[in-house]
Amino acid sequence: MSLYVSDYLNFRIDEIAQNLRKTNSEYALAMEKSEELMENIDPIIHSERGITICAGDCLDFQEFLEHEFTSTAIMQQELYKQGYLDCVKLLKMLGVLV
Repeated sequence: MSLYVSDYLNFRIDEIAQNLRKTNSEYALAMEKSEELMENIDPIIHSERGITICAGDCLDFQEFLEHEFTSTAIMQQELYKQGYLDCVKLLKMLGVLV
């Protein structure tokens, strides 16, 4: 049973993220920039030996984290709103709310 709930919730989160990419330009831009910056910093993160980073790498990390924070905050707000709406809908279906 919990697997089905988990699958459903993951599906809903993916659906909400896709919708945000289409309807929220700030979210879409933050996600796009994060993906671009990840291409720059991914080799550094996955390096198996000692690394040296330059000032540009530091700026990439900082900008990446800022975009991730923005997109996460927008997603969290949307998930809370959708959870509220789903809860009210469920309570109406159960007859608790009229």
